[in-house]
Amino acid sequence: MARTLEEHLDPKTGPKRVLALDGGGVKGILTLGMLSALEAELRRRSGDAALVLSDYYDLIGGTSTGAIIAAGLALGLSVEAMTEMYEKLGPDVFGRQAGDGVFLQSKFDAKKLRKALQGVLSTRTLGSPDLKTGLAIHAKRIDTGSAWVLTNHPGSKYWDTPTDSGTYPNKRYRLIDLVQASAAAPTFFDEVVIDIEFDDRNKPIQKGYFLDGAVSGNNNPSLQMLMLALDPSYAFDWAPGADKLMMTSCGTGLRRPEVAGGSFAGLPPGVKGVHALRSMIYDTQIQGVMMMQALSEPAKPWRINSEIGDMKGVSIAGAPVLDYQRLDVMLDRKPRPANRRAQSGERTPLEIMLDRDLPWEAMEGLDQLANGKPENMALLREIGERTGAAYIDAAYPNPRFDLPSWGSARA
Repeated sequence: MARTLEEHLDPKTGPKRVLALDGGGVKGILTLGMLSALEAELRRRSGDAALVLSDYYDLIGGTSTGAIIAAGLALGLSVEAMTEMYEKLGPDVFGRQAGDGVFLQSKFDAKKLRKALQGVLSTRTLGSPDLKTGLAIHAKRIDTGSAWVLTNHPGSKYWDTPTDSGTYPNKRYRLIDLVQASAAAPTFFDEVVIDIEFDDRNKPIQKGYFLDGAVSGNNNPSLQMLMLALDPSYAFDWAPGADKLMMTSCGTGLRRPEVAGGSFAGLPPGVKGVHALRSMIYDTQIQGVMMMQALSEPAKPWRINSEIGDMKGVSIAGAPVLDYQRLDVMLDRKPRPANRRAQSGERTPLEIMLDRDLPWEAMEGLDQLANGKPENMALLREIGERTGAAYIDAAYPNPRFDLPSWGSARA
């Protein structure tokens, strides 16, 4: 039997489960590939072929493409339903550029993204009873320089502000506005403008200008979501401990954003800024994984870099603060062949995982955030499914976090 939102949020109803989803444009379909393996394993354990991730996780949150997926999953949609949406969203939204993305106009038309989201989010608000579990959406309010993290917890500070305060209550923000704000990646989409404050005649007197949550350092939202769970200021007030709190953190495929120094030096300042921003986002993603692994003891730790390795056995808090696992995959490059007939040489780890050779062009295109070509989307999904199968099994998620009702199903 599905739990209510109140049961998900209540700190007294047992161990808590968090799902944190990174940003990454169309690479969100890779995340969905990993989540398909997760949903399948949870269905096997529960004996419920209709189980969805909102039945299991008590808080689902994300940034950018992760916010899109999080909102759909929190509304009770299956991973397959979200995957079908992405297979359509990729070509429709990113099929044709509207501008240069640097000087004159954002690359893509935000109206197309809104249309793609409309079918799932409709006119629902953050306070909608259709939300089955906890939801967190990360965005950056650029006009005030503040990072916004909005949740559907009714105890949060700005959830239901007094009518005479002029401040719009969080529960009335439309999901489609918040999700689109979280996904408003600079150069890809225009900023999203949301009415924030009203006068006594209910006319807007203050607007907020929002960009992708990645600009706030929360492209990997796991560290912020740990704070949501544990800091009483956010109202969840859940208990720490490896047997009381778990988090599944999903990436969208990782590649270090390298650029040749000589080439970089000759670029226009605006293009240099884009490279610098993307490099910063990568660094904050890795830093988030490093900090989360330092606060836990993941069974399959992620390799951070050549200096500290995968941090196995490192726990700076003494006892683990939570049960944490990062799910992600390196999107390998390989040297460009001299000609189309040239052999590509040894297989990369990615090709070994897929058990086949991939064209150089296909591998190069995997890390492009707006590569909505159907063949690229299909390859990303396959990579996600294979990656998920490498992490998800009878041992993960840890059975200590199985729902109590599942025992009777297995008996």
